Amino acid sequence: MTPWIRRLMMANAAVYLITAYTPAGPMLANLMALRPDPLLILRHPWTPITYMFVHANFMHIFFNMLVLFFFGPRLEMRLGGARFIKLYFLSGLAGAVLSMAFAMGPPVPIIGASGAVYGVLMGFAILWPRDAIYIWGIVPVQARWLVGVMTAMTVFFGFGGGQDGVAHFAHLGGFLGGYLYMRRIERNAPHRKFKEQAYAADRRHPG
Repeated sequence: MTPWIRRLMMANAAVYLITAYTPAGPMLANLMALRPDPLLILRHPWTPITYMFVHANFMHIFFNMLVLFFFGPRLEMRLGGARFIKLYFLSGLAGAVLSMAFAMGPPVPIIGASGAVYGVLMGFAILWPRDAIYIWGIVPVQARWLVGVMTAMTVFFGFGGGQDGVAHFAHLGGFLGGYLYMRRIERNAPHRKFKEQAYAADRRHPG
């Protein structure tokens, strides 16, 4: 397990144990949850970060950490620790921003690492789009198609207005944040800059 994956999983597990099994847990979870309302965020400015570490129940944290465990280490090794952790938190922050932008009705608290984890999944799909991911350990699906279908479903359910208790816009923000950050890394890559400079030089001095 890579360093940041280990730290993130330990932090999420620690917060879950505290919020689920201590007397002060519910109050702490309430303080850490994100409420997608600008005025409430101004009163609790830490929540766009802390909401990523709070989970509703065991299955909620289990599936988020499972995705992080399977897809995060390879991505961290490829990007390096600094870029990986930026991807993680920027994806989670993008989830908070979209949740606030498309909030409907009373500001329902949002919790969970899903936005950040979806950003990790997007990063994986961009770097290894044809890698097979086995759904339920049986059905192989290429990473790019899995992320594409998940994005389409997130958009559908998010704008469909269904009250299913799932933070669809946090998920969508995670995908968007992960995509934008990965494209920024790609644009700033040395080989990309070299190609652009060579192309510009050819245009200035044809033949």
